[in-house]
Amino acid sequence: MKVYNVNDFGAIADGKTLNTAAVQKAVDECSANGGGIVYFDGGRYVLSTIFLKSNVTVKIPEGTEILGAESYYDYAQEEKIDYPAYQDSSHTYYHPSLFVGIDCENMCITGGGKIDMRSVWDEDGVRGAAIKHRGAKCVALKYCKNVEVSNLEMNNVTDLAIYFAGCENVDIFGIKMRVYIDGISPDNSKNVRIHDCDVETGDDGIVFKSSYTLNKLDICKDIHVWNCKVKSRCNAIKFGTETNGGFENILIENMEVYETRITGISVESVDGAIVDGVTIRNVKMKNVNAPIFVHIGKRMRGPEGRKVGKIKNLLLENITAEGPYEEYQIMPWNYFSCKANDTLQKPWVFGVAESFDDTKEEKTADSDWQMTSNICGLKESPLENITLRNVSLKLDGGLKEYKKDVPEEAQDYPEVYVYGRFLPAKGIYFRHIDGLTLDNVTVETYRPDVREDFVFSNVTKK
Repeated sequence: MKVYNVNDFGAIADGKTLNTAAVQKAVDECSANGGGIVYFDGGRYVLSTIFLKSNVTVKIPEGTEILGAESYYDYAQEEKIDYPAYQDSSHTYYHPSLFVGIDCENMCITGGGKIDMRSVWDEDGVRGAAIKHRGAKCVALKYCKNVEVSNLEMNNVTDLAIYFAGCENVDIFGIKMRVYIDGISPDNSKNVRIHDCDVETGDDGIVFKSSYTLNKLDICKDIHVWNCKVKSRCNAIKFGTETNGGFENILIENMEVYETRITGISVESVDGAIVDGVTIRNVKMKNVNAPIFVHIGKRMRGPEGRKVGKIKNLLLENITAEGPYEEYQIMPWNYFSCKANDTLQKPWVFGVAESFDDTKEEKTADSDWQMTSNICGLKESPLENITLRNVSLKLDGGLKEYKKDVPEEAQDYPEVYVYGRFLPAKGIYFRHIDGLTLDNVTVETYRPDVREDFVFSNVTKK
């Protein structure tokens, strides 16, 4: 393939000069001539938004570093849309990003080098307070086919790091990232492979979404994730929160999850999504608050008239979780956390949320803090065909008393504490399930705990 060296188009690798125009010229010429490699020839290149084109490989070799522009306003601003935005800005707009691909095919970003977005936030909050002054994504793709993002280090990204919606045949591997918001996020994408990545995030780690960003219902389908390490200040492996369409035929295996504040594995449907055929197996967790959360909710963010979703045919196999749950160093999780240099996650610091706890007193290192894993459907939409096989949980425990009543209605925003932190089981609380199979599922606690290992409410066994 023909090589287009960005230096030949006027780029300067001095760590100071904004090279956006020069690099865009190289991309445009490469694509116009049938494709090839746009090559960064060592050094430190400052960039803002680059619009990718079909048949172009962007190669950032070892010894090369891409630096994000120093102002959020250097990036392309939000594009105009002519349809309702039910999802938040991060999942609606693509242009405020470093690398943007829209309706492209046969494209690649690779090479062994580094990308540092330099913690540049939307300081003025022009995108709205709801997403906490987020900045630019690193890679944002929409309706792209035959995509590879590989062998790169990504640091200090202030919005979704790798986000792609409506894409097909996507390979992501060899990525090491230390980022503030979500790490790798497929949204309504198909035939996706994610493997051999090292992900540390202030928000969710590897997170699957099915939003209305395409202005239609769609699904995530035929996805394989394997051999990844995930550390998160929120949820390590997650389906949600945007869950309008659905998820089908997804396999996640051979994963290491560690130092995670909320859940290790979270499978949610709260906006009408149908989750059918998800297998998560061979997962080792260490220092994780609540290992498992499976939840149907009724947030229903989307067009009116949607029915409550379903989760069925879910297999969790060969899962281990070990504690105790202790404090750890982690990326800040939003603009305010970053500005406060908030990098120590203390187990007794949770944030504020409705129904989060039974009490409002200030927590300390001596408090009981581990949340209860729960697998719950709804009366009108029970979970179907749920199997846990070879699951071993070793948890903090320590409760001497607890409330036995669990509210029927959950808060709108789905996290593992939606029914309260301390549920009647010390291991897993199960409710509203048609067809539950437990095969070699065990629970231990480091401290004596008065609760049962498992509690079942309106559950039929398969």
